[in-house]
Amino acid sequence: MCKLFTRIVLIVVLLAWGLTEASAQYTIRRAEPQRSESKELPKLLETLSESRITAELDGDYYNHAAWIAERNRVRKERNTFEVEGSFQTSTLGFENWTAGGDNTFSALATLFIHHRYNRSKFTHDLTVNARYGMNYIDKTPFKNVDEVKMTEVMSWDIRNNWSYSATINFRTQLTDGFESRTSETLISTLLSPGFLDVSVGFTYAPKNTPYKVTLSPISGNIVSMIDERLIDQGLNGVTAGERFFIGVGPSINATFDKRFFGDRVRYRSTLYGFTNLTSPPTARWDNWLDFNISKYLSVKLYGVIYYLHSASPKAQYQYSATLGLSYKFRNK
Repeated sequence: MCKLFTRIVLIVVLLAWGLTEASAQYTIRRAEPQRSESKELPKLLETLSESRITAELDGDYYNHAAWIAERNRVRKERNTFEVEGSFQTSTLGFENWTAGGDNTFSALATLFIHHRYNRSKFTHDLTVNARYGMNYIDKTPFKNVDEVKMTEVMSWDIRNNWSYSATINFRTQLTDGFESRTSETLISTLLSPGFLDVSVGFTYAPKNTPYKVTLSPISGNIVSMIDERLIDQGLNGVTAGERFFIGVGPSINATFDKRFFGDRVRYRSTLYGFTNLTSPPTARWDNWLDFNISKYLSVKLYGVIYYLHSASPKAQYQYSATLGLSYKFRNK
């Protein structure tokens, strides 16, 4: 009897142990897919925190100085920046000179800024030209040069040296202008007139060549006369009493920029033409020729031909030849 009871207890224990083992094995088998899926989590965390892990590495894995040097190299490769300023003066004096003459002193300051950004197919070009000159004749001052001109071109390469482009041209002056040295009749001032040209079209610019041509079938030309003292005079094509004149039509913009003899001689030229559908065309051709005698001394020749029928039925001319101080900076 005792042996039979012992056998029954032993059989019950063995059955319980077997059921427990089977349950444990079954539970483990169901958990295996979850465990295999969880293996992707470390990979995901590694990807998301890649920048943090990189920043924390040191030695052979990461070099902060090398990273800064590479970043600066890429920035310089994409950006071209150039600044040039000059100042020229001349004087002529007479004292007890029997042939007569006027004591004169003149000064001219110029500023040229150019920034070019290029990344992949996108190019951004910004150019600023500013000139301001004064002369004194028998101690009477008179402004003879005053102009600020900005050109901005954004383009996207298509193929075969052609690109889509959008161009903005802006031009104005800084201070009041009068008819003559002895006149008090005001004829111009800041933004009166102001010229704004906006156009979209196509640019042809072969690589490694000094010229570029932009053709714009759609262009807008805005002339402003916003000074209260000039609104009623009807100057520069703006109707008397109005502040703006707006014209629409095609335009062309061409540039040339080339250095000769290393960096000793540089010739720059810009040509702009606009045809309004209801008035005669407008054209302007600017030319700069610089001779760098030394690092801080240069000879500069400048000439412009300008035709604006609303201002004058004849073409306007301006030219200058100066010798003076100059300074330039170029990042490459």
